[in-house]
Amino acid sequence: MKIYSNLFFKLKNKLKPADLILVEATEKSKSIDFLNFCLERCIKTGLNRKGCLVALGGGIVGDIVGFLASVYMRGVDMVFIPTTLMAQGDTIINKVAISYRFLKNIIGSFYSPSIIVCDTNFLQSLPNREISLGLSEIIKHALICSKPFTNYLLKVLPMAIINWKTYNWDKIIYESLKIKGEIVEKDPYDKRGIQKKLSYGHTFANALEGLSQFGLRHGEAVAFGMCIAGYISHKMGILNKADFKIQEELLNVAKLPSKFLYPINIDYLISSLRRDKISTNGKINLVFLEKIGKCRVIKNVNEEFIREALIKFQS
Repeated sequence: MKIYSNLFFKLKNKLKPADLILVEATEKSKSIDFLNFCLERCIKTGLNRKGCLVALGGGIVGDIVGFLASVYMRGVDMVFIPTTLMAQGDTIINKVAISYRFLKNIIGSFYSPSIIVCDTNFLQSLPNREISLGLSEIIKHALICSKPFTNYLLKVLPMAIINWKTYNWDKIIYESLKIKGEIVEKDPYDKRGIQKKLSYGHTFANALEGLSQFGLRHGEAVAFGMCIAGYISHKMGILNKADFKIQEELLNVAKLPSKFLYPINIDYLISSLRRDKISTNGKINLVFLEKIGKCRVIKNVNEEFIREALIKFQS
């Protein structure tokens, strides 16, 4: 709002919206309380099923508005204009959600915006940390599905994160979304298990974000999740050392942290893993890399491997 005030007022004058809602871009906004506040505003405004919601902002804003659009009057149109690397490289495709207390994305819908406009010029105003956070999801997409894209990132990222403004972001974001789009298209309602690939690192990330009471940013949590999952996969003899090192290298050059700075209640975290949507019948299921460009779901993962990994990655 502050950085792009000129654009904001231009859109306001052109679109003449019936109402404006400013969203504080924190995980606390992804709540039932804030959803109710937005629903009341929509009702007071008289928004009907032919109306449209326009979301301008990062992933938190997109998730909140997307979920609101999916449930208001059983669904209205939404236009999403993502402004962060995270929201562009891993934009909304068929899934939106809000959180309940410290249970990340526990309330959700299958929903896609009518239009998403990924204008990479928005990235030029971001601080370095936001670039690192967004790269975590892009790296994940490369690791699980594309060795050529992984090799491209290995070539580009060591140029140093301080030179990120010179990266070919159009190509990077296109390749990232192509991977996500193809996965979702094959299994739009997550019935066949194909979409579970996208959960690589996220099963741990969701639990870790809750443990940090959302002091940990999503991109950091995903990076930790990939570190832990990769380590366990390597220990179980599924992922070879060379490919495990490639993952480590990408996360390091993207300047993503490799130690968890919050206290970990391991019993609580394992309990959270058992309740995750990817797990079944109280057994912990996780997505592991088999090799660069390929992953699979491993069912009933040995709890001792998880405990060992959590101790290793705790600071």
